[in-house]
Amino acid sequence: MNIAICDDDQQSCGMLKIMLNEYSSRKELTDINISVFNDGNDLLDAVQENQGFDICILDIVMPTVSGIDLGVKLRDSGYNGVIIYLTASKDYALDSYKVKAFNYILKPIIPEDLYATLDDALKALVNKTDRNIIVKTKEGNVRVSTNNILYVELCKRILIYHLTNGSSIESIYIRVPFSEATKDLLEDKHFIQCGAGNVINISKVTMVSNEEITFKDNVKVFFSKKICSEIRSLLKDK
Repeated sequence: MNIAICDDDQQSCGMLKIMLNEYSSRKELTDINISVFNDGNDLLDAVQENQGFDICILDIVMPTVSGIDLGVKLRDSGYNGVIIYLTASKDYALDSYKVKAFNYILKPIIPEDLYATLDDALKALVNKTDRNIIVKTKEGNVRVSTNNILYVELCKRILIYHLTNGSSIESIYIRVPFSEATKDLLEDKHFIQCGAGNVINISKVTMVSNEEITFKDNVKVFFSKKICSEIRSLLKDK
């Protein structure tokens, strides 16, 4: 779970980061990463460079670009994650609907108000992204969350599903084309077929070099130059 904070007040950012860490500790969440930005343009650049943020917490009143304008730019760039606004006034509530904001929280922030909003945001994210597929293995059918899949490769007519926890699942021998065997995944816009035998979850990609793709949690995997070029081009267009 990647969370971005954008507020020109460094003290406010520090307090909010403390609250988020406390929330993470309460919920026993071990995969929350927090990035802090003091300028909205820096956050926008990070999103456009495919630093995937599940939640963006934005102050509304900022000098360089307002939180509302930043939200509009984020949506225009294709960002479809959760946006939560921080504001000292209720007067901006109507404006927040322009960017389909998840909620807005009044300053000074009451921790329990923030935590309740985060609870609802996490539920919404799970409902939005967590879909299951059935993988037929030698041991029987295995239900796999698509959110836990980094990529799938074809190896000697067997599909190998590489998962976020470092494990993998091997299918039975397939007798249909690769694209047909992975059609359930390819219906999800986050999964892209590359070459004849790879399907990659681009929502988990954080960096692409000439012959290596880095997924979330710094998982690095070697791929051909052609596939890396394909993924890099695709991410630039997003």
